Amino acid sequence: MKIGTVKIEHLAILAPMRAVNCPSFRILCKKRGAGLVSTQTFWTWEIEKWQNRVDEEFTGMDGPLSVQVGGNKPGELKHVVELLEPHADIIDFNAGCPHNEECGNKSGAFLLLHLDQLERAVKAVITATNKPVTAKIRTGWSPDKINTAETVKLLEGLGVAAITVHGRTRQQLFKGQADWNQIKLAKELVKVPVIGNGDVFSGPDAEHMMQETGCDAVMIGRAAKGNPAIFHKVNAWIDDHADIQRDLRQAIDDFLEFTNSYHRIEKDRSFTEFRDQATWFLKGFRNIKAYVDQIWSAKSIDEIESIFGKLRNT
Repeated sequence: MKIGTVKIEHLAILAPMRAVNCPSFRILCKKRGAGLVSTQTFWTWEIEKWQNRVDEEFTGMDGPLSVQVGGNKPGELKHVVELLEPHADIIDFNAGCPHNEECGNKSGAFLLLHLDQLERAVKAVITATNKPVTAKIRTGWSPDKINTAETVKLLEGLGVAAITVHGRTRQQLFKGQADWNQIKLAKELVKVPVIGNGDVFSGPDAEHMMQETGCDAVMIGRAAKGNPAIFHKVNAWIDDHADIQRDLRQAIDDFLEFTNSYHRIEKDRSFTEFRDQATWFLKGFRNIKAYVDQIWSAKSIDEIESIFGKLRNT
């Protein structure tokens, strides 16, 4: 698949996730087979928080890289895109975030209620860059306000290079079942690549979504938290129907690789961020509650790293 001029080698893509997609996590997902990785969203009203540490967010080791931006005001979006463009292979526009803060700032999924504002925002992003611009949407605001068809046709007309459709409304948040029929509808209506998102937790899920909807690739979010190996699993299933299982040893080794990268790249910037990642890497495994409890009680990054070392040697 190509997004503009950017070739995507594998069809499983890492979704943008706030407080998850730090550089070290993106690099590990890329190593484990993600065809494209994304940053978290850079919201225009948060620019003062991160504009002086932009270079710290980018290593050049996780390409092709999609940098996601969000906001409502064209002038602010232009400024943010110009600031981030040197680090991006693709600029992605967020028109799907369901959270109160973002929607309260008339951004994210709020724009699905106001397509005139969505149009102005996306135009501003496209005119600010020569890189391919994509957009990520939901199916609508609520069950009675589903407007996938109108939204994807608008976006294609504006010149986006691909569209990701999360098969849930804003009202659903991340609950309930994703409506893959809306992804199928989008694929039938536009000629640009359509990426399906929602309820992909395994290789068979990815294959099923692609067969059922005709989408060109699948985006994986929650199932990738603490589990970069899911991209290898999905690729192996799609390519060869090989069913690869992840065990605790692999999860530990993956986290220790993440740890080495986090020391070097993030400079151990956030204990909370590191602790959260540690607990996510152990999610779903049995008979390790005592170790998880120790992680939650830990006071330092070194202490958490030591806990993983002990767990690896059990």
